[in-house]
Amino acid sequence: MIISVALCTYNGEKFIKEQIDSILNQTFPVDEIIICDDCSSDSTVTILEEYKGKKPELFKIHKNETNLRSNKNFEKAISLTTGDYIFLSDQDDIWRNDKVEKIMNVFSKNEKAQGVFSDANFIDENSELIHQKISLWESVCFFHDSIKETSDLRKSLLHTSNFLTGATLCIKKEVKEYSIPFLTIENFIHDEWFAYVLTQRNALCFSTEKLISYRLHNNQQLGVGKIINPKKLLEDNRKINSIMMGLSETKKFNESKSKVRFLYYQYEKYFNLHTKYNLLQFKEIYEDLRVKFIESNNEMKSKFPIFYFFRRLSDKKKGKRQIKNYIDNI
Repeated sequence: MIISVALCTYNGEKFIKEQIDSILNQTFPVDEIIICDDCSSDSTVTILEEYKGKKPELFKIHKNETNLRSNKNFEKAISLTTGDYIFLSDQDDIWRNDKVEKIMNVFSKNEKAQGVFSDANFIDENSELIHQKISLWESVCFFHDSIKETSDLRKSLLHTSNFLTGATLCIKKEVKEYSIPFLTIENFIHDEWFAYVLTQRNALCFSTEKLISYRLHNNQQLGVGKIINPKKLLEDNRKINSIMMGLSETKKFNESKSKVRFLYYQYEKYFNLHTKYNLLQFKEIYEDLRVKFIESNNEMKSKFPIFYFFRRLSDKKKGKRQIKNYIDNI
């Protein structure tokens, strides 16, 4: 069994050593580290070459001729791996030293699993823990106690939002056969693409442990963004997750408004995917979301008619949340 790491770098000199050291310090060692550097202009490549000089059998460094950016760079790195299991890695995080071991344990207990992801802590530029009241999952509106079976992951993905951060993911090599090339549009990147294809097959599992420290800093290409009020975000996300997973009903206008907003955002995303790729699977999803959006919109209208009136009036003037052929008599 070969364990691979697909690591993408771009001007990562500030944090790359901590990340690589954490990968090398695993209780369950990895067998190859495939690195695709995306035209770094700092000392990143020099640092990588130093590691390769010490462990030439472990490191394989590929220098892109042009800047591919995150999606295509990860696609390239993953395609170059030779392992049976492939861990995705960002350049600026820190792995817990038992991350590989814990993820492999999840695979061993779930025969159908083809992908496993985990939760994470937050750290700052100085590698200090921050936002300790909220985890990575909770910040993206994912609560594992609402997942009773693997099919619930699909429901969470389609009805709420993407919960899978690629930096926490490990896939089996066969996933490459049906995931590459990545299908992407704006606001739908490789993390969500993996969540989509794996939940489609009921082949995604998770570890509830925080197996990486996810770094928040100003130079991130992608990420969860700035967290202003962790406590409030946690409370709001827990409530909306419960509503979107069908575990509770809307009791306040803001809750109803959030439900409609989440459903429309998901509808628009899969509508755009269908427009770009013309695949029936995307059409079926956006049509189902369209029905749920209209139902939730009508529920808002029934429960909060005055607030609803002004909400819809504002949306129509701004051209927001307008679905073709949806007649709304306000």
